Amino acid sequence: MKKSEPNPKNFPHRIVIKFQDALRLPYRSGEDIMDYLLKNQIIPVKELLEQFPGMKINKLFTSVEPDQITELVKKAQKINPGYNPPQLLSYCTMDCPYEMNANKVLQELLKNKHVEFAYITSKPAPPPCNATGTNPMSMNQGYLDPAPKGINARHAWGFDGGCGGGGVQFIDIEYAWILDHEDIKSADVSFLWGNKDFPDEKEHGTAVLGIVLMQDNDDGGLGITPKVKSRLVSQISPERVYSIEDAILHAVSHLNFGDILLLEVQVFDPHLPNVYRPAEIEKAIFDAITLAISSGIIVIEAAGNGNLVRGFDLDGFTDADGKAILDRGSDDFRDSGAIVIGAASDSVTASGTHGKTRSSNYGSRVDCYGWGKNVFTADPLQSPPYRSNFSGTSSASAIIAGAAIAVQSIVEASGKPLLSPGEMRKILSNPSNGTGSRNKIGVMPDLQQIIDNALPGMR
Repeated sequence: MKKSEPNPKNFPHRIVIKFQDALRLPYRSGEDIMDYLLKNQIIPVKELLEQFPGMKINKLFTSVEPDQITELVKKAQKINPGYNPPQLLSYCTMDCPYEMNANKVLQELLKNKHVEFAYITSKPAPPPCNATGTNPMSMNQGYLDPAPKGINARHAWGFDGGCGGGGVQFIDIEYAWILDHEDIKSADVSFLWGNKDFPDEKEHGTAVLGIVLMQDNDDGGLGITPKVKSRLVSQISPERVYSIEDAILHAVSHLNFGDILLLEVQVFDPHLPNVYRPAEIEKAIFDAITLAISSGIIVIEAAGNGNLVRGFDLDGFTDADGKAILDRGSDDFRDSGAIVIGAASDSVTASGTHGKTRSSNYGSRVDCYGWGKNVFTADPLQSPPYRSNFSGTSSASAIIAGAAIAVQSIVEASGKPLLSPGEMRKILSNPSNGTGSRNKIGVMPDLQQIIDNALPGMR
């Protein structure tokens, strides 16, 4: 199979529109929304269609029915009484043919008093992996080793739940996967929602799954939690619409308190060409993540790979309003509650820490890091079907997702209450529970320290 990246021209420009909540938009179909906007003269639909033919308006969230969205929000508020949700049923999209000047459409929308905010979404971005060619097969999975080299997954395997296998579920969101890989096909993993036949980046998804759940057999390596129950949600809808936020909402509808959601995605910086940022910089994605967090779901999110050559300080990022939403020291900081992951070298410095990979983003928003270089995992493109050079915040996020699954499954097996997203983030990012870094990428969790110090009664 030839590697190929998503071609942006295969997808329309997409503008996300958040209408004022007071409008109470109908949310059954795009046709209902169009009729409502026309009849009530909310926005000049006819004029926009005349000026920009081919434009289409639809609801943003299509993977979950409106009534179910309302129930998910109520459930989240019951779990987290402090959750002040946005009106998700006020989100719409305007899809424009790729050749259309979407920025002109956006400027017209921003003038309208009924529009709370609007923005052009990122074009389809490659997953947050910075691959560097192929190497011979290697059985060296140093990221499983004791700290400071790795996360000490081997120690966790000696405890009930350390390999997964209980009631804790895991969902991976990205483009695509190959599930008949020799080290994955016997795992408890299945496709849940999205475009099952999407042809691009299947090797990336397979590599991520390999890190988490390669099986304990005579082939290849061994995943961090090979017994975990895993489901897959594509960021490409069955109708081939690119929508990370819709994928998140669908995942939330299938997960419970304490489950793990991995976002193997990144988006383009709206100001800098070909620079990648964590997905939550887009408001609809942020709102979908906060729904997940308020529902008690642990979200692991890649920090992104800069421009693939060097990473960027997320503290310096500003949104369209000039707000430093990723800087924890700023009054404008916006915390989704996700655990944001940077990438580090596989080698340990003389000080017993890891240095940041060149391409990894960094900053005060980054909570944890994992190996972002020379990671051994599954690869259906190779023969034998493995690689030893998976990299970037992709490999790092998968490693931390595996650590989170192990911790939560050990807690579950002990009969104690499952950890909340805030509790899990606090444990994984606590310097006393892991290996530090020198470059503002947080902490690499040490499962032995976590089990011994942060999980009472586990020794």
